[in-house]
Amino acid sequence: MKIYDQHVHSYYSFDNDQDIKEYLLIAREKSLPCFVLTDHVDLNYLDEGKDLSFDFEKQHIELDKLQKEFPEIKILKGVEIGYKPNELERINKILKSYDFDVVNLSLHESDGMDYYFKDKFIELGIDNTLKQYFKRIFEMVTNYDDFDVLSHIDYGFKTAYLIDNSLRISSYEDELKEIITVIINKDKTLELNTKVQMFLPIEHTKYLLNLYRFLGGKN
Repeated sequence: MKIYDQHVHSYYSFDNDQDIKEYLLIAREKSLPCFVLTDHVDLNYLDEGKDLSFDFEKQHIELDKLQKEFPEIKILKGVEIGYKPNELERINKILKSYDFDVVNLSLHESDGMDYYFKDKFIELGIDNTLKQYFKRIFEMVTNYDDFDVLSHIDYGFKTAYLIDNSLRISSYEDELKEIITVIINKDKTLELNTKVQMFLPIEHTKYLLNLYRFLGGKN
Protein backbone atom coordinates (compact mmCIF):
# COMPACT_ATOMS: atom_id res chain seq x y z
CA MET A 1 0.00 0.00 0.00
CA LYS A 2 1.29 3.43 -0.97
CA ILE A 3 0.76 6.20 1.59
CA TYR A 4 0.85 9.77 0.35
CA ASP A 5 0.20 13.18 1.81
CA GLN A 6 -3.20 14.71 1.04
CA HIS A 7 -2.55 18.05 2.74
CA VAL A 8 -0.02 19.83 0.56
CA HIS A 9 0.53 23.54 -0.09
CA SER A 10 2.43 25.28 -2.86
CA TYR A 11 3.39 28.84 -3.74
CA TYR A 12 -0.30 29.49 -4.31
CA SER A 13 -0.72 29.52 -0.53
CA PHE A 14 0.22 32.50 1.59
CA ASP A 15 2.45 30.37 3.84
CA ASN A 16 4.49 28.49 1.24
CA ASP A 17 6.80 29.09 -1.70
CA GLN A 18 7.15 25.52 -2.95
CA ASP A 19 7.12 24.83 -6.68
CA ILE A 20 4.51 22.18 -7.61
CA LYS A 21 6.81 20.41 -10.04
CA GLU A 22 9.26 19.68 -7.23
CA TYR A 23 6.52 17.79 -5.41
CA LEU A 24 5.75 15.78 -8.51
CA LEU A 25 9.38 14.86 -9.04
CA ILE A 26 9.41 13.44 -5.50
CA ALA A 27 6.14 11.60 -6.18
CA ARG A 28 7.66 10.11 -9.35
CA GLU A 29 10.79 9.04 -7.47
CA LYS A 30 8.63 7.27 -4.88
CA SER A 31 6.31 5.78 -7.52
CA LEU A 32 3.26 7.36 -5.94
CA PRO A 33 0.06 6.86 -7.94
CA CYS A 34 -1.53 10.16 -6.90
CA PHE A 35 -0.73 13.68 -5.89
CA VAL A 36 -3.19 16.18 -4.45
CA LEU A 37 -2.64 19.88 -3.89
CA THR A 38 -4.72 21.57 -1.18
CA ASP A 39 -3.81 25.24 -1.09
CA HIS A 40 -5.30 27.59 1.48
CA VAL A 41 -8.53 29.55 1.33
CA ASP A 42 -9.18 31.63 4.45
CA LEU A 43 -11.74 34.31 3.70
CA ASN A 44 -12.02 37.49 5.75
CA TYR A 45 -9.08 36.40 7.86
CA LEU A 46 -9.49 37.46 11.49
CA ASP A 47 -12.54 39.46 10.39
CA GLU A 48 -10.22 42.10 8.95
CA GLY A 49 -11.54 41.93 5.39
CA LYS A 50 -8.46 40.23 3.94
CA ASP A 51 -8.86 37.03 1.94
CA LEU A 52 -6.00 34.52 2.07
CA SER A 53 -6.80 32.77 -1.18
CA PHE A 54 -5.37 32.13 -4.64
CA ASP A 55 -6.11 32.23 -8.35
CA PHE A 56 -8.02 28.97 -8.90
CA GLU A 57 -8.09 29.24 -12.69
CA LYS A 58 -4.34 29.82 -12.91
CA GLN A 59 -3.57 26.96 -10.54
CA HIS A 60 -5.85 24.51 -12.37
CA ILE A 61 -4.33 25.43 -15.74
CA GLU A 62 -0.87 24.75 -14.30
CA LEU A 63 -2.01 21.41 -12.85
CA ASP A 64 -3.49 20.37 -16.21
CA LYS A 65 -0.17 21.13 -17.92
CA LEU A 66 1.76 19.20 -15.28
CA GLN A 67 -0.59 16.25 -15.69
CA LYS A 68 0.65 15.89 -19.27
CA GLU A 69 4.24 16.02 -18.07
CA PHE A 70 3.62 13.41 -15.35
CA PRO A 71 1.07 11.02 -16.93
CA GLU A 72 1.90 8.21 -14.52
CA ILE A 73 0.69 10.27 -11.54
CA LYS A 74 -2.96 11.14 -11.11
CA ILE A 75 -2.97 14.82 -10.14
CA LEU A 76 -5.95 15.68 -7.99
CA LYS A 77 -7.22 19.21 -7.42
CA GLY A 78 -7.90 19.94 -3.79
CA VAL A 79 -8.36 22.86 -1.46
CA GLU A 80 -8.09 23.59 2.26
CA ILE A 81 -11.04 25.70 3.35
CA GLY A 82 -10.74 27.70 6.54
CA TYR A 83 -14.22 27.60 8.03
CA LYS A 84 -15.97 30.91 8.70
CA PRO A 85 -19.70 30.73 9.48
CA ASN A 86 -20.23 34.30 8.28
CA GLU A 87 -18.54 33.54 4.95
CA LEU A 88 -20.41 30.38 3.99
CA GLU A 89 -22.06 31.97 0.96
CA ARG A 90 -18.69 32.78 -0.58
CA ILE A 91 -17.18 29.46 0.52
CA ASN A 92 -20.03 27.53 -1.12
CA LYS A 93 -19.71 29.59 -4.29
CA ILE A 94 -16.02 28.67 -4.56
CA LEU A 95 -16.69 24.98 -3.99
CA LYS A 96 -19.49 24.94 -6.57
CA SER A 97 -17.50 26.89 -9.15
CA TYR A 98 -14.52 24.54 -9.28
CA ASP A 99 -14.34 20.78 -9.56
CA PHE A 100 -12.27 19.95 -6.49
CA ASP A 101 -11.41 16.30 -5.91
CA VAL A 102 -10.61 16.79 -2.21
CA VAL A 103 -11.91 19.42 0.22
CA ASN A 104 -10.06 19.71 3.52
CA LEU A 105 -12.00 21.62 6.18
CA SER A 106 -10.00 23.44 8.84
CA LEU A 107 -10.54 25.73 11.77
CA HIS A 108 -7.63 28.14 11.87
CA GLU A 109 -9.25 31.11 13.52
CA SER A 110 -12.39 32.30 15.25
CA ASP A 111 -13.46 34.94 17.75
CA GLY A 112 -10.73 37.27 16.52
CA MET A 113 -7.82 34.90 17.12
CA ASP A 114 -5.74 32.48 15.06
CA TYR A 115 -5.09 29.34 17.10
CA TYR A 116 -1.58 29.14 15.67
CA PHE A 117 -0.38 32.00 17.87
CA LYS A 118 0.36 31.77 21.57
CA ASP A 119 -0.62 35.24 22.75
CA LYS A 120 -4.37 34.67 23.02
CA PHE A 121 -3.88 31.36 24.80
CA ILE A 122 -1.83 33.17 27.41
CA GLU A 123 -4.23 36.11 27.60
CA LEU A 124 -7.45 34.08 27.80
CA GLY A 125 -6.09 31.02 29.57
CA ILE A 126 -5.12 27.73 27.96
CA ASP A 127 -8.06 25.67 29.21
CA ASN A 128 -10.66 28.28 28.29
CA THR A 129 -9.13 28.74 24.85
CA LEU A 130 -8.96 25.02 24.10
CA LYS A 131 -12.56 24.50 25.20
CA GLN A 132 -13.57 27.33 22.87
CA TYR A 133 -11.46 25.80 20.08
CA PHE A 134 -13.03 22.35 20.33
CA LYS A 135 -16.50 23.86 20.65
CA ARG A 136 -15.97 25.75 17.39
CA ILE A 137 -14.78 22.58 15.63
CA PHE A 138 -17.85 20.70 16.86
CA GLU A 139 -20.10 23.49 15.56
CA MET A 140 -18.23 23.44 12.25
CA VAL A 141 -18.54 19.70 11.54
CA THR A 142 -22.12 19.61 12.83
CA ASN A 143 -23.39 22.52 10.75
CA TYR A 144 -21.39 22.02 7.55
CA ASP A 145 -21.33 19.07 5.16
CA ASP A 146 -19.52 20.09 1.98
CA PHE A 147 -16.10 18.66 2.79
CA ASP A 148 -14.21 15.37 2.67
CA VAL A 149 -11.58 15.67 5.39
CA LEU A 150 -11.44 17.29 8.82
CA SER A 151 -7.93 18.67 8.92
CA HIS A 152 -5.66 18.85 11.97
CA ILE A 153 -8.13 18.47 14.82
CA ASP A 154 -5.18 19.30 17.11
CA TYR A 155 -4.05 22.50 15.36
CA GLY A 156 -4.92 24.62 18.39
CA PHE A 157 -3.83 22.03 20.91
CA LYS A 158 -0.33 22.03 19.42
CA THR A 159 0.00 25.73 20.23
CA ALA A 160 -1.13 25.14 23.81
CA TYR A 161 1.32 22.25 24.13
CA LEU A 162 4.19 24.46 23.04
CA ILE A 163 3.32 26.75 25.95
CA ASP A 164 2.89 23.91 28.46
CA ASN A 165 4.21 20.50 27.44
CA SER A 166 2.58 18.83 30.44
CA LEU A 167 -0.75 19.13 28.60
CA ARG A 168 -2.44 16.01 27.24
CA ILE A 169 -5.18 16.11 24.65
CA SER A 170 -6.93 13.28 26.49
CA SER A 171 -8.05 15.92 28.99
CA TYR A 172 -10.51 16.96 26.27
CA GLU A 173 -11.73 13.47 25.46
CA ASP A 174 -15.41 14.35 25.84
CA GLU A 175 -15.06 17.15 23.29
CA LEU A 176 -13.03 14.95 20.95
CA LYS A 177 -15.57 12.14 21.12
CA GLU A 178 -18.34 14.53 20.09
CA ILE A 179 -16.36 15.82 17.11
CA ILE A 180 -15.11 12.43 15.92
CA THR A 181 -18.54 10.83 16.26
CA VAL A 182 -20.02 13.50 13.99
CA ILE A 183 -17.45 13.02 11.24
CA ILE A 184 -17.75 9.22 11.42
CA ASN A 185 -21.53 9.47 11.12
CA LYS A 186 -21.12 11.83 8.17
CA ASP A 187 -18.59 9.46 6.55
CA LYS A 188 -15.85 12.09 6.60
CA THR A 189 -12.14 11.46 7.08
CA LEU A 190 -10.08 12.42 10.12
CA GLU A 191 -6.66 13.81 9.24
CA LEU A 192 -3.71 13.74 11.61
CA ASN A 193 -1.48 16.36 10.08
CA THR A 194 2.15 15.26 9.97
CA LYS A 195 3.50 18.78 10.45
CA VAL A 196 1.43 19.21 13.62
CA GLN A 197 2.52 15.80 14.89
CA MET A 198 6.17 16.86 14.59
CA PHE A 199 5.70 19.09 17.64
CA LEU A 200 3.87 16.50 19.74
CA PRO A 201 4.90 13.21 21.40
CA ILE A 202 4.11 9.95 19.61
CA GLU A 203 1.74 9.04 22.45
CA HIS A 204 -0.45 11.95 21.36
CA THR A 205 -0.78 10.59 17.83
CA LYS A 206 -1.44 7.05 19.06
CA TYR A 207 -4.11 8.31 21.42
CA LEU A 208 -6.03 10.10 18.66
CA LEU A 209 -5.79 7.12 16.31
CA ASN A 210 -6.95 4.71 19.00
CA LEU A 211 -9.83 6.98 19.98
CA TYR A 212 -10.89 7.25 16.33
CA ARG A 213 -10.85 3.45 15.94
CA PHE A 214 -12.64 2.94 19.28
CA LEU A 215 -15.48 5.20 18.12
CA GLY A 216 -15.87 3.23 14.87
CA GLY A 217 -13.51 5.03 12.52
CA LYS A 218 -12.01 3.09 9.64
CA ASN A 219 -8.50 3.03 8.20
